[in-house]
Amino acid sequence: MPQKEETGWKQSAEYWKVPEEIQLGMWEMEIDQSTGRHLLSVQEGSGLPLEIPQSLDGEASYCWWHERILRRDRDNVNETIQVMIASGRLTEMEFVWNHPQRGQVSMCWTGICSKSEHNVAELKGYYRIMDDIIRLPSKADSQNIVVEKKYLIKSDFYQTMLSETTGYMEVELDSGIIHSSGGIWEKYAQMSQERHLNFQAIGKKYIKEVVIKQDYDLYRDSMDLEKIRKMYREGTETMTCQFRRLVEDAVYHWMELVIHVFEEKESGKTYGLFYIKDIDETKKKHLKQERAAAMDPLTKVMNRRNFEMSVREVIRQQKRTRGCALLIFDIDNFKKINDGRGHQAGDDVLKEFAVVLTEAFRKSDDIGRFGGDEFMVFVQNMPRHTIDQRLRSIQKRLKNSKTVLVTCSIGIYILTDEALSYKQCMERADQAMYMSKKRGKDTFCYWDEIS
Repeated sequence: MPQKEETGWKQSAEYWKVPEEIQLGMWEMEIDQSTGRHLLSVQEGSGLPLEIPQSLDGEASYCWWHERILRRDRDNVNETIQVMIASGRLTEMEFVWNHPQRGQVSMCWTGICSKSEHNVAELKGYYRIMDDIIRLPSKADSQNIVVEKKYLIKSDFYQTMLSETTGYMEVELDSGIIHSSGGIWEKYAQMSQERHLNFQAIGKKYIKEVVIKQDYDLYRDSMDLEKIRKMYREGTETMTCQFRRLVEDAVYHWMELVIHVFEEKESGKTYGLFYIKDIDETKKKHLKQERAAAMDPLTKVMNRRNFEMSVREVIRQQKRTRGCALLIFDIDNFKKINDGRGHQAGDDVLKEFAVVLTEAFRKSDDIGRFGGDEFMVFVQNMPRHTIDQRLRSIQKRLKNSKTVLVTCSIGIYILTDEALSYKQCMERADQAMYMSKKRGKDTFCYWDEIS
């Protein structure tokens, strides 16, 4: 029998698709034992995204990932990582993790310490979501699998509830009857039984009193029993959402709502186990990290990368580009300020100039720093004559300022129905800005005036 050739299978593109097809994600971690600094990088497999925000760096990514680990599992994860470093052997850890879209899922992370020197350990490995793996039970197991699942879920639910929840309730999804409740929802079960009010009626009565206006629609949709039943029929057993809820007079905290759904085999009834957790401290920390990652650290406007991502998204949706404009601002003679008065003076000018732009445009407009002495602004639904007015007010303010003492040259490209890339739009705004320089600086020019 001829020996099978191995020429190209392992070298083929199909071979490298294997991790994606079996839903493995790859990860790398760097841990500085002396400072406690942790960095995380994840190569996410097809169909298996952790959805770590792209704006986060390695340290922020680790914090984002670690804080989504169920609190009761965090110590075990920390200990397992230390074992991985100390042993140098392949090590596995399982834990419950709060996925941004799927809610609580069972994760398995396997890894090894590939390098450890100068108190810095480098770890790498793979992960998978255990909920996605089919495990065939024995015949005896299969007879009780639904009942066991129910009590396993409830056991996990109540264990979690007792340790870290703010409120909980168990609801029969078809009738809306609340069978039990506790915490800030303690009165709901009693109201349901004594006043014959179902889940929907109680929610309608109280939701507007406790949920912040901006999150009302999101919360209402998340608590819609028909939508919950539909998602369960489509295969989603756990759902989550984050919202702001009143905790005391005029004080709102970020909360996370988690819903587990299961079906009783005997009765055929479907139940929802609801609980909410106060995540205010963690959520605000995440939001602060995301804002910091999106900002230029000196001027506190958007950094180049974040500005580009925002504008690209609008350009991608071509039907929305009418009434949009891309503006480039270049501070005139900025090099003379740096050379003559020093870099600190230059930094002060950049910060003041960013304030001028921020106050001249709307909160909905994107303002970013391109680098050096160049800034960018992207506006939507702003007529040309309004842009003219804004730019003249900026020029006037700079001339009358006692602190900034600079002028600027401005190039504007008004987006049209022409299908252009972000790069092409930037090039046209840049061409218009250089024409402003040629015309003597301290002025603005539209691209269509020179095209």
